[in-house]
Amino acid sequence: MDASKRQSKQKNNPDFKSIFIIDPVKGERLHLAKLLKQEKFLMMTFERIGECLKQNNSVKPNLIIYVLRKDKNEQDQLKDIKKYFKNLHFIILINSEFSELNIDELKESGFTSIHKANNQDMVKNIIYTLMPECQAPNEEEPSFQTK
Repeated sequence: MDASKRQSKQKNNPDFKSIFIIDPVKGERLHLAKLLKQEKFLMMTFERIGECLKQNNSVKPNLIIYVLRKDKNEQDQLKDIKKYFKNLHFIILINSEFSELNIDELKESGFTSIHKANNQDMVKNIIYTLMPECQAPNEEEPSFQTK
C-alpha cells in the first residue's frame, strides 16, 4: 500500500524533478545548488559519486551534475555511475583544472544523454533545454488578467 501512495504522489506532481550535484568542493557545490534553486527542483548535493549511489533513500535523480576536479572527481569515475543510471541526463561541469573532456568517448561507453558545460550559467541553460517544463515563469508576464 505504501508503494501505491508513493506512485500516486508522483503522478500528482509530474513536473517535480530531482537533481543530484556531485562536487568535492563544498562551497562550489552549495553555490551551484543556490543558483539552480527553484520550486520545481529538489536539489541534493554529494561530495563523491559513491555517496549518491549508496544512499538508502527513495529519491532517484532526474539529472546528475558532475563537477570534474583533478584527483577527486575525474572522468574515469563516470564509468561506474552509468551502471546504475543508464538513461539519465548528465551534465559534466568542467573548470580550469580540466581543459578538455571527450563527450564522444562517454557516449560510446553507454551514456545516452550527456552534456558538457563550461560554467554554471551553461549548466542552467542545459537543464532548461532538457527539462523545459521546469523553467521558472517569466517575471515580466502579469500573473493575472484584468477586464
